[in-house]
Amino acid sequence: MPFYYFFYEQLLVSKIILFKHCFMVFFSVSVNSSNTRMFVSGSCDATMRLWDTRVASRTVRTFHGHEGDVNSLKFFPGGNRFGTGSDDGTCRLYDIINGHQLQVYSPPQQQQGGTGTDAPMVTSIAFSISGRLLFAGYSNGDCFVWDTLLAKVNVMLTVIYIYFF
Repeated sequence: MPFYYFFYEQLLVSKIILFKHCFMVFFSVSVNSSNTRMFVSGSCDATMRLWDTRVASRTVRTFHGHEGDVNSLKFFPGGNRFGTGSDDGTCRLYDIINGHQLQVYSPPQQQQGGTGTDAPMVTSIAFSISGRLLFAGYSNGDCFVWDTLLAKVNVMLTVIYIYFF
């Protein structure tokens, strides 16, 4: 069997598995900057999957924890962790080495007894260069700057709407 045929066959198998990951509805993909053969995908089935391009036929690991669609994810500086943002209003930090969820970042109103249904969705996330800060953008226009070690909000930026008549 020629090499290119084998490679094409592996690529087809990989696409089928990606298709099964929530019917090809990906909300976010992030490539590991320290190992570009690894990437993580987030989907509407509330899971995140770690992929390795050298193992094209299956995912390396599946991560659980969110209760809604995974809208955004980014690798942590260093590449051994990644952060996520979801429709459930939380951000989470995962370790790719042991597969554990390390931290949950819930907005203050959620921590004070608010339900997940009235919490704004996380639409995007980013890490500072050091990884100490997690920036999370929400569907209501808020932006929280989280301390990743203490799991506390450092800064909360709120959009103020001014209407002119």
